[in-house]
Order: sequence, then C-alpha cells, then structure tokens
Amino acid sequence: MGIEQAVSAIGLGLLQLVVGLVLAIGCIYIGFILFEKILKEIDLQEELKRGNIAIGIVMVAIVITLAGIISRGVSGITSGISDISGMNVMDILLNVVAGIVHLIIGIVLAVVAIYMAFGIWGKITAKIEETSELKNNNTAIGVVMAGVLIAVGFVIQGSVSGIGAAIASWSVVGIGGIVMGLLQLAVGLILAMACIYIGFSLFNKLLTEIDLQDELNKGNTAIGIVSAAIMITLSEVIGGAVGGITSGLFGQNINFIGAIVGGIVQLIVGIVFAVIAIYIAFRIWDKITAKIEETNELKNNNIAVGVVMAGVLIAVGFVIRGAIGGIGVGIAAAF
Repeated sequence: MGIEQAVSAIGLGLLQLVVGLVLAIGCIYIGFILFEKILKEIDLQEELKRGNIAIGIVMVAIVITLAGIISRGVSGITSGISDISGMNVMDILLNVVAGIVHLIIGIVLAVVAIYMAFGIWGKITAKIEETSELKNNNTAIGVVMAGVLIAVGFVIQGSVSGIGAAIASWSVVGIGGIVMGLLQLAVGLILAMACIYIGFSLFNKLLTEIDLQDELNKGNTAIGIVSAAIMITLSEVIGGAVGGITSGLFGQNINFIGAIVGGIVQLIVGIVFAVIAIYIAFRIWDKITAKIEETNELKNNNIAVGVVMAGVLIAVGFVIRGAIGGIGVGIAAAF
C-alpha cells in the first residue's frame, strides 16, 4: 500500500468514526423524542427521578434498537469509497451520497418499526394498559416491551443492509436491484411484526397453564423475561434469513431468482426450526432440571429460573441462525 492510499484509508476511518460518534449522540436525542411521542402520558424525566425501573428499561431498549439499525448505515457511508484508487471526484461524491441515503433510510425505518412495534403489541395485549403499568413501575411490562423492541431491531437490521447493498451497487444491479432492496425492506418490516405475534402465540402453546397477560399485569418479571427471550430468539433466526437474501441478491455473482427462492426457503426453514428449537429447548431443560417445576416457579415470579430459561433460548437462537445460513446459499448456487 502506497503512502497516498494509507493516508486515504486513515482519513476514511476517521470520517466513519466521527459519523459514528455523531450518530451515537443522535440516537440518544431521537430515542428521547420517540419515547415522548409514543408514550405521551408519561413524563420520562420525572419517572426516572422517581426510580421507575420499567420506564428506564423501555427507554434503553428504544435507544439500543435505534442504534442497532442505524449502525448498519454508518458503514454504508464509507464502504462505497473504501478504495478510492481509480475514482474521480464525481464517483466519490456519488458514493458518499449513496451512503447518506442508506443512513437516512435506516433512521426512518428504525423510527417506523418502533412505532409499529408499540402499536401491534398494544393490539395483541388487549388486557394490558401498558402506559398505566409502566407508570406503576411494572418491571415485567418493561422487560417484555424491551424484548419486543430489540427483536424488531434484529430483523430490521438485515433489511437495512439489503437496501444499502442495492444503493452501493446500483450501477451493477440497476433499478431492478433497488426495487429488490425496497422489497426486502418491506418483507423485513412485516417479518419483524410477525415475530411479536409468533412469540406471543408460542408462549401460550408452550406454557399452557400460564395466562401471559394476567401474569404481566401482576408484575411477574420472570414471565416477562421468558416471553421477551422467545421473541428475541425468533428474531435472531429470522433476521439471519433476511440478511441471507441480501448476500444472494447483491453478492459477487448476482442471481436474483436463486437468491429469492433461496431466501424464501431459508426464511420458512428458519421460522420452523426456530419454533422447533424453542420447543426442544424447553423440553430438554425440563428433563435436565428434574428438581425444578418450571411452570410453578415462573408463576411464583422466580426470576432466577426466568433468567436461565431466557439464556438457554437465546443461545439456541444464535446456533440455529448460523446453522440455516447454508440452506439459502446452497439453493441460490443451484440456480
């Protein structure tokens, strides 16, 4: 590497660092504003002064969700000009603009996803008055809402990467690639919302003796932790499948048909395997811990049991996410 290239690489690295720092601060401001827009009846600062842990958990989840989605756009600003050798000023400017567009889309999508997540969760949990429960420092509600938001963030991250890849390679993929990137955004948003429904239904299927909404209303934190973990586990697998579509659509060997078919199959297999894995994890954990009656302990708000079960579920999700990646790649290669 020559001196000029080394200087350019350092300059780009510093640029990305500055952009990241600005956006990190921006996440705090956006998160604060978003909280007050969505939960208008709650004075965030007053509740935090009162030591309201439930409010603090939800606020942190909003910021983390924003940061996770927006972080995918930060690298997009400099990825298009990571190697400026042979590029003229116009090429550099176009790639920077493409990165900024990617970043703006990420911010907008993050805000929309958080709004939708709150709305859908409110529809599903008709027996729960989330605002009142949060004001009453119901930690269980805070934990499960945080899980919903983080789960949505996992899925949306893959979608943001897709549109970024399409914008960065627009000269190769053309309008069709941009359309596919936008389609992936829509699919990711739908799947993110689906995680909430599937997670809620799965909890009720696995723990039939527990009424989720009643337990959350009672402030059962252990139940909140486990239900949040189920949604996060699902989102890990589904988010990985959404990201797999990006790899197929905008990889070095572009194959739209193979990528779409492979991506759809990977999504279906991923969802099915995630559900099966969660079922198996519950059953195996029950066999291993013969001295523990998990259902009774959860109903009695045994947070230790809830935390361990959540850890088991999330760990299973990470493994399944990696395991299904080869399916989509294999199918895409077959085309």
